[in-house]
Amino acid sequence: MASQFDPVIDLLRLASRINPDKQDVALLREAVSSFNSWQALVTEAENNAVAPLIYHNLSESGIEIPRNVKRQLYALVQRHRWANNARAKALAEIIDACEQESIQLVVLKGAYLAHSIYPDPALRTMSDIDLLAPPDQAAEVIRILRELGYSVPEHSASRYMGEHHHLPGAHKTLDDQQILVEVHHDALSGDAPASITTKNLASPLNEFYIDERRYFCLGYQDQLRHLYHHMSEPAAKLKLIWCVDIVFYASHFEQQIDWAGLHKDYPQVVNALRLVDFILPLPKNLRARVEENVCPAPAGTGISILPLTSILRKPLKERLTD
Repeated sequence: MASQFDPVIDLLRLASRINPDKQDVALLREAVSSFNSWQALVTEAENNAVAPLIYHNLSESGIEIPRNVKRQLYALVQRHRWANNARAKALAEIIDACEQESIQLVVLKGAYLAHSIYPDPALRTMSDIDLLAPPDQAAEVIRILRELGYSVPEHSASRYMGEHHHLPGAHKTLDDQQILVEVHHDALSGDAPASITTKNLASPLNEFYIDERRYFCLGYQDQLRHLYHHMSEPAAKLKLIWCVDIVFYASHFEQQIDWAGLHKDYPQVVNALRLVDFILPLPKNLRARVEENVCPAPAGTGISILPLTSILRKPLKERLTD
């Protein structure tokens, strides 16, 4: 079957898997044998936030790639490893300070996923630390961050962000790494027709550990809802890492997820997994949980809804066609 993607994206799709099986490796090896756009692969791997995962899977599979490409990917792995180690140190400091004031934070997105579903935290790239605070304590968390040496603007830099789902971003330098922290009072953005706060959780919080230190994360239903909404938010492009996150989170916790409840209460999440299957084929253990696609991919699969700001920058004729 002909692919709807160009060869670079096709190879990224095959290589962006967590713990690939023998069939995955065989398909990847076959694709690499006739591939030659290596520099474009490095660029797109980093643009899609999957460069470390690509390097890991190619190396673990024993697949030979050009030496200069291997060096570039390895350098990206080490850069993200260094950054993630600094973020883990910062995360522990923030959680400890908040717990001393009886504020329970929930770790969101990459800071949680890197330490749960990925075999090595360095394989999950991230740009910041996202934390969900009780809505009535979010301002206190900002105060604590300032006491820890973070710079936090009094107001958002954009006049359109006043009612955003997170407070202005905090930042400081730790171990020569710029640490960015976003404190959310709602895990979902204002564009979403739903809300996930510490006051309306659909499932109990779960726990995870980093270096034997306990942290809290969203429960299975809420985590899938969060990953779905994050993946489907307006964006300049759909990043492959967002597909990896939701697919392999669902696969990793397939036995713990209440699939009947998910189908009943959040069918849009299940439908999203079916659509992602066209981009990143679902692992075998999800096939029994998600109805198989029998029709070709709908038009626009793999293309994000553009943010309004991106549309307004275009000439009027292009705006009307988008």
